[in-house]
Amino acid sequence: MKGLKAIVVAAAMAVARADGVIGDPLAIIIKLPSMHIPAPSHEAVTSSVRKPAVASSTSAYVTPTPSTSAYVTPPPAPSTSVPAPSPASSSSSSVYSEEPQATQAPQGDIPDGQGNTFTVAPGAVKFPWNYNNADHVVPITPMSQNGGWAMSPNQMCKPNSWCPYACAPGYYSAQWDPSAVLYNGAGSMNGGLYADGNGVLSKPNKDAAFCVRGMGNARIRNTLGESVSACQTVYPGNEAMIIPSVAGAGGSVDLNVVPSTYWLGTSSQFYVNLRGSSAEQCVWGDADKPVGNWAPYIFGGGQAKDGNTYISVQFNPLYTSAGFNVADAYNVEIVCDRGACNFPQGGQCKCEGGKCSVDNGCTVTLGSGASASFVLY
Repeated sequence: MKGLKAIVVAAAMAVARADGVIGDPLAIIIKLPSMHIPAPSHEAVTSSVRKPAVASSTSAYVTPTPSTSAYVTPPPAPSTSVPAPSPASSSSSSVYSEEPQATQAPQGDIPDGQGNTFTVAPGAVKFPWNYNNADHVVPITPMSQNGGWAMSPNQMCKPNSWCPYACAPGYYSAQWDPSAVLYNGAGSMNGGLYADGNGVLSKPNKDAAFCVRGMGNARIRNTLGESVSACQTVYPGNEAMIIPSVAGAGGSVDLNVVPSTYWLGTSSQFYVNLRGSSAEQCVWGDADKPVGNWAPYIFGGGQAKDGNTYISVQFNPLYTSAGFNVADAYNVEIVCDRGACNFPQGGQCKCEGGKCSVDNGCTVTLGSGASASFVLY
């Protein structure tokens, strides 16, 4: 494949109309690069995904109709305790929340490393957290040059730059450059903390916590006999899919579905690997292996300004263009767990046997109080 080709696909915040057609105002543009893609860096981003701003009040949202919606009796409320992440379990710990969680009160000052022994390359700024921290921050490849920051392993947090960090499953980073006004502009890299010329870190949004609970209304439910990793892209940041949420065999994991107040109204994107994958497969990768940017599935999720949450599933165009067979992947179906869920025409949203129920993937609308699962089978 030559050059770049823009494809409009079903998006996490796309509009699921009653006729099953995805509304353009909330579509995501996926750019399909050539087969040889360099790993992303702060200096040059070769992203495969650009996320849209939430559509204005003129978007074509259609109120769910009885023929395309499902109501499921609420199950017993689960525990709301969240285990602290650890080197072995930070990406697999999960609590599924039936209702959106209240935003936490702002948490403390930036820590000083908490005694971590992560890599600090010459000229780099030290990652301020350790494992098992109270801020729900998760270190990413801490023994590589990035030293724990949510950056590619060969990148460093340097003075006079923005340094993003990752949050535990179901949480999003609430720190970014407040001066950024375009989701695809210069500020799209400016997530996390800012390191000044002396390498001193500052918290740009002082009244917000480092990590905030997301909508809490979508999870992965894995019925397979092996674990599966969903790899969230860093955005704002270099857009590498390196933030892991791992659903163990027969288990589940929360997905970070962001509210409408998230950075410039953008959504969350997850590249979902094959069965048998772990947090170690949350990497950019290359076209020789079906992991990371070439994983078989892309999941999306986000709340729009209309108050509804939109979640989606599609086959990854890069997976198929690299010659991998979608029929070799497991199946995925979005199932309504609670409340009013608006499905496309036909009343289902799934990808099974190499074909999705709606061409190019499908989107499900979750009304207030609703929740759903991406069931892997």
